[in-house]
Amino acid sequence: MNAEPLQDVVDRVLRVPEKYREYDQDTSTAARIYRIGEPLLSDLLDLGFPHHASGGNRYFDQLDLDNVALALRLPSPRHLAMRRWPQIFRAMVDDTPVRYDVEVAAECGSAETGHPCDFRLPEPVLALGVDAGPTARRFTLRRDVGATGRPGDAPPELRPLFAEMDRFHFHILPVDLYGDLSFLGDTSLANCELASRYLFRRGVEEGWEARRSFGLLLSSPYSAPHFWAEFRLDGAWAAFDPFLITSLERWGVLTPSEVPTTQVLDSAVYRIAEEWLDLVQDADIPAQVSLLTRYKPLTGGG
Repeated sequence: MNAEPLQDVVDRVLRVPEKYREYDQDTSTAARIYRIGEPLLSDLLDLGFPHHASGGNRYFDQLDLDNVALALRLPSPRHLAMRRWPQIFRAMVDDTPVRYDVEVAAECGSAETGHPCDFRLPEPVLALGVDAGPTARRFTLRRDVGATGRPGDAPPELRPLFAEMDRFHFHILPVDLYGDLSFLGDTSLANCELASRYLFRRGVEEGWEARRSFGLLLSSPYSAPHFWAEFRLDGAWAAFDPFLITSLERWGVLTPSEVPTTQVLDSAVYRIAEEWLDLVQDADIPAQVSLLTRYKPLTGGG
């Protein structure tokens, strides 16, 4: 079941500095949520997996547990959700017409008793033309996939740039490292935001017109916030994410070469802004949102 040697997984975890860890997950949580039980946990500890001991129990950092579960393809919530992602890429490769309706539903940003919810949409979301109703609590984003968007692959001149992404490994990072390209250079670890920053920077260095994008990676039953890079080709922006596709192959979610890393992914993503943006705000507090997504094959005119 293990996708790679345990020592390699632990070595990557240890590349994240200790100051970013918060040891608040006990052994029962490791087993129940992340599916890391004995004897796997014992093997990890023998290899130097970070932990604290207190009161006869051992405690771990949540991100460390999440990264182990992902690397070892354990049935954690994150890995189970990611197994849904390939359908969007397959629909593009097969040119199958599909519609995704993303229902954005907000919850109060504060749990304080008596807090009056005051939902508001930021300007970039309003610019999408959404109809959120008088409370701004719920609205729908729509994307048609397959037989729409910009088809095709990256031009040959871009492919060496994409190949540079192969040396990086996906890692769920502390927030403080999201934009730290020096950390990426030192460790070869990146999340989607850090990888998009690198690809954007290298594209500009090589003379391409490029931009970073934040929005949604479309998937059913839930879409996910995501970052990727875009390049201007023949007068139009085209979305690419070789890092994500390579990562999905490493996790066994996509088979090798099932989706080319050079695939244009315009209709697999929904661009909202360049930087992270809270889709709904509650009186200037970020509101928690769910992204329930319905998937419907299209026939005829849809």
